[in-house]
Amino acid sequence: MADVVPWRPRQLSRAQQEERRLSALPLLHDPQRPTRSLAEQFGVKEVTIRAWRAQIRRGGEEALRASRATGRPPQLSAEQQVEIQGILDQDPRTHGCDTSGWTTARVRDLIGRRFGVWMHRDYLSRKLHQWGFSYQRPALRAVERNEEEVATWVRVQGEALEKKIVEGATIVFLDESGFSLKTTKVRTWGRCGQTPVIPTRLRWEHLSVIGAITTGGKFLQHTHHGAIRSPQVVAFLEHVLRHIAGEVVVVLDRAMIHRAKVVQAFVARHKRLLLIYLPGYAPELNPIELVWADVKRNVLGNFCAPTVSALKARLVLGWQRVRRKELPLAFIRGTPFTAPLLT
Repeated sequence: MADVVPWRPRQLSRAQQEERRLSALPLLHDPQRPTRSLAEQFGVKEVTIRAWRAQIRRGGEEALRASRATGRPPQLSAEQQVEIQGILDQDPRTHGCDTSGWTTARVRDLIGRRFGVWMHRDYLSRKLHQWGFSYQRPALRAVERNEEEVATWVRVQGEALEKKIVEGATIVFLDESGFSLKTTKVRTWGRCGQTPVIPTRLRWEHLSVIGAITTGGKFLQHTHHGAIRSPQVVAFLEHVLRHIAGEVVVVLDRAMIHRAKVVQAFVARHKRLLLIYLPGYAPELNPIELVWADVKRNVLGNFCAPTVSALKARLVLGWQRVRRKELPLAFIRGTPFTAPLLT
């Protein structure tokens, strides 16, 4: 029977090549082992065995270890990379672009025009990840917003709310949201080239929910057909007072239904109730917005409700999820403005 030649890979990694050389090291010192025999044993040519022995004579046994692969030198210096990262933290409009948002093509053009280095898009994407950037869906922010007013509110009211908590008060974050029969799309797996299809309704009814989360970890809500008016706001504030003892400080936006005369009259009749209004166009300061987003994504995502009753039943599951997982406190801690309130 003919000798069977052992299978060997066509190409070895640097680590495997080093391991092979070091395995041959004791035999290379043996004068009784001919070069051809060693070449056959380790799957190399005879000239390679001679080269290994020459390397040992010149540099000792360490000469057979793999040298460190340096790779291509970076196209941008460390200072240039830091400069680019600083630019990417700014609005592209301040650098001659007519729209906001950095795209790979836009970053490539910026680097090319500024430093004369034109990177491949795939390579640039990897560099952006190395620099600590990721491709994200941006949040919208109203141009009417007064940043100085928002910063002042956060500083002043943040200190006031912390003081209220120390005194034993409960902070309540209140807001409204709408939920309709229209399907909320969320990402899903699908075969390449075949866009997944999710059923939805082109005509839809909707439900309105007024809800609140508290620094005590509670979640409260009322669900209504159609829009919420000031009488529903009053009814919900009564609901809050029935479930929370002691002083209650409600943080809410400046919607007209929150500032209506009937609401102000209700607050005047209840001395343990205080309303604090958020600055304009600053919804991110209210952590209950995260509750609405979580329910729409994780409870209603890709769910096509056949009727309003089915939608309401699905929302009940969502409210149970919020309470069971203690999400109110998690969302309060996860918002930059409200996180200090629970420390």
